[in-house]
Amino acid sequence: MRSCAILWILKKLINSQSKMQTEPNQARGIQLMLLGSMLLPFMDAAAKTLGESLGSSSIVLARFVFQTLFLLPFVWHTLYVPNKEELSIHIKRSLGLSIATLLFFTSIQVMPIVDALAVFFVMPLIVTLLAPWVLGETVGWRRIAAVAIGLIGAVMIIKPSQALFGIHAILPLGTALSFSFYIMYTRKLARTNAEGEAQPVPAITMQFWSGLIGSIIMLIAIVCLQPLDLSVFNFQWPEAWQWQRLVLVGLIAAIGHLILTNAFKYADASILAPFQYVELIVAAILGWYLFNDIPTVTTVIGTLILVASGMYIFKRESVVAEK
Repeated sequence: MRSCAILWILKKLINSQSKMQTEPNQARGIQLMLLGSMLLPFMDAAAKTLGESLGSSSIVLARFVFQTLFLLPFVWHTLYVPNKEELSIHIKRSLGLSIATLLFFTSIQVMPIVDALAVFFVMPLIVTLLAPWVLGETVGWRRIAAVAIGLIGAVMIIKPSQALFGIHAILPLGTALSFSFYIMYTRKLARTNAEGEAQPVPAITMQFWSGLIGSIIMLIAIVCLQPLDLSVFNFQWPEAWQWQRLVLVGLIAAIGHLILTNAFKYADASILAPFQYVELIVAAILGWYLFNDIPTVTTVIGTLILVASGMYIFKRESVVAEK
């Protein structure tokens, strides 16, 4: 009964994707952003509990496989074969997401979810720095200054003086870097369709391809890296309770990202950006309740600096776009 209700919600979200929103509704967009941001930490928590017995690569593989299976019935009638250029972008986008997810799921096995997530939120700063080279966008000195201040907050969270934590913090930093490429290639797909015309590829289609290609990438990685006996890539057949949580990870990934995608149909990114940081609050609560992880004072201060820098960058981008 519960799975039927979840699939009904998924169907409603996908149906709403097909209806173009012509009038902005900021309240609706904020509500969806809050809902999606509150939902996704539960996926991270489920992955953290699974990481005690399964390799991170197996969890990521299941996340992509189940996401693909959940979305397939809803996108089947609109699927098309991408041309060579679009397929190349889909592959690069999926590779970025695959690496990001693998690194993040690995990082939360050795550090609190909220700490890993806080370091991950350097991602808007990295996108700002890479945008001129990848997207040809112009970045002014104000956003560069915001990036520099945000990196100070990241250093406070990473605590490079503490060797062990500093090494672990490289994982969510790698997550942020990989996810930045995923975001930038998503922007590219959002600007052109399969024929190269100025019409965006539907978000639901992008999510399906990222799930399918991500599944292939992770399967190849697991098979090829088995001889190295790396714990991250070790594969074992899940038990019954593990299958249940793997399905949950895939469901939350599919529904959560659809909710967030819908939010941007109702309001601009500059308006919604501050509300995505509620994810940090939910992650902190779950970390305390499930794993007895309590954020340190430096983590809180560093996170506040990162959030302020990210919010300024989003705001500045909206000002530049209006000129």
